[in-house]
Amino acid sequence: MRCKNCGFDNQEGRYICENCGSPLFDDNDQIVPEEDDPDNQPAHKLDEPDESDAYEEDSAEDEKAKNKKSIIIIIVLAVILVAMIVGIIVAAVVNNDDETTTNPSVTVTSDLSETETEKTTRNRTTERTTESTTESTTERTTTTTTVARYTISVDIDGNGSVSGDGTFESGKRITLTATPDTGYQFTGWYDNDTGAQVASATRYTIRVDSNRNLTARFAPLPEQNEPTGGTEPNEQG
Repeated sequence: MRCKNCGFDNQEGRYICENCGSPLFDDNDQIVPEEDDPDNQPAHKLDEPDESDAYEEDSAEDEKAKNKKSIIIIIVLAVILVAMIVGIIVAAVVNNDDETTTNPSVTVTSDLSETETEKTTRNRTTERTTESTTESTTERTTTTTTVARYTISVDIDGNGSVSGDGTFESGKRITLTATPDTGYQFTGWYDNDTGAQVASATRYTIRVDSNRNLTARFAPLPEQNEPTGGTEPNEQG
């Protein structure tokens, strides 16, 4: 018989619900047990485990397990998110370092040719090209160089002439030429400081490294004696 109070199905013939202890009766008949009859006393309800309490305990355990899993999942996701953020930051820093330290540069330097004279002007142009800027720098340097100059003078002793003497820059090579007049011959070049002969040919090449004073000497050609013939015999008639 189903209990109208809790809905529990009891065995036929029972007057008291085994589950909740409520009296069992039909709609038409109401059974009222006699108070004095001990046989009609309602049976004492047995202590049975409350299924609802057990269900609640199981539900609480499941909820705790679910909460624990949710917490673990959240922690794992947070760690992954932090790792991704750190990776992005590191990649950005590395890219920034590459952009700021690997700018290729090309330097082109050209020097104009130098010509050594008494006054030398040197121009130096430097051009530097990078990815973003172009710098052009021109340096102009003026250098004054003093070149030593020496005089080669020649005195003439005798009848003749000399060419090639004068004032020249140090290090230059010059050639002196002696030309005797008719009836004269060249005898040599002599150093006026020492009196020694330094060359005998009519052409004398020297390297200018100091002031020099030379003498070109000429002498008359030796006279040639006419041959003397025999005395012609007198003709006698």
